[in-house]
Amino acid sequence: MNIRLPIKLKPGGQKRGAKEEYIDSLRVFAEDMKKMQAEVGFNMSARGWCYVLEQFGLDKGDFETGQGWIRKCRVRGFLRPGFILEDESHEVEGQSDEKQSVENYVEGQYDIWQDAEKDFRGSWMFYNGVSFWEGQDRFIQLLVEKSDLKSLFRGICERYRMPAGNLHGFGSMEQKAVMARNFQLAEREGKEPVLFACTDFDPPGLCISDLLKGDFEEFSTFTGWDPKSLKVERIGLGYNFIQDNHLNWIENLKSASGKDMTSATHETWIKNKYHIHEYVAQYGARKCEANAIVVAPKLGRKMLQDAIDKWLGKNAFDDYEEHLEVEQGRAKQLIKDKLNDEGEEEY
Repeated sequence: MNIRLPIKLKPGGQKRGAKEEYIDSLRVFAEDMKKMQAEVGFNMSARGWCYVLEQFGLDKGDFETGQGWIRKCRVRGFLRPGFILEDESHEVEGQSDEKQSVENYVEGQYDIWQDAEKDFRGSWMFYNGVSFWEGQDRFIQLLVEKSDLKSLFRGICERYRMPAGNLHGFGSMEQKAVMARNFQLAEREGKEPVLFACTDFDPPGLCISDLLKGDFEEFSTFTGWDPKSLKVERIGLGYNFIQDNHLNWIENLKSASGKDMTSATHETWIKNKYHIHEYVAQYGARKCEANAIVVAPKLGRKMLQDAIDKWLGKNAFDDYEEHLEVEQGRAKQLIKDKLNDEGEEEY
């Protein structure tokens, strides 16, 4: 299978017919991609396609050009919607925490199981309509630096119905809008908004609390939420944790673009952004990525659990389970009453 790369237009004026030739090459390029996608059997992001295109002549330094070609193919309709896998790295992973009355739950179960009495009798134990956050004074969301950490923390997030997202740098406006909406709804119920951030141990990562609060303030018109009451707490890697658990240091302070932030010509160093001078003086020109925690998963999860306990109290989940058990008991009794009303034998 071969993918023929589009021709490159030269800067400035074009010879007659060059633009039409370029558009034709985009069309051929798109058709080749479709054939390749049919063979591999899954969708890829524009960036992912660039890695594939390397074997067909796209230089690594030309990835932006490659992504530009793909964008033009989409704009011109050569690639259908859904062909390119959109970046989901900023998606806020919500957790179901809907409230449902016991009465409505039982009626629904009765309708489902009225022809299967045995199942209906035991259906009370599946009642899960108690909202965890309804009984809390605070509402917490989580942002992590890498997708590995979403996976590591997923069990805890599901347990506490805690929405979680991947920063993948500094996140996106849309991501902040989703979280702002969640916080806004919680504040209307009298809850204090709290944001956990699990970040790299590097100059920007250690300043993430101020940076995220600033983002929500900057985007307040866009999101419609005023973050004046927002509390941001950085959790995760600390120097002692890194040293005690022998986590891997990366011996540079390069940014996502590959530029050295300690260079005398780098804006971060010139302006001492993120207190980089003080950081280097204390820790050296090195960093530790947040997903290094995955080598110590128990300690990593404990780190998140300790933060939850700090803000909600150690008994928050036990109290929720007690409430749930009470409501399940009510469901059990209502089921019994329902069957008795229908003249069925008691159990």
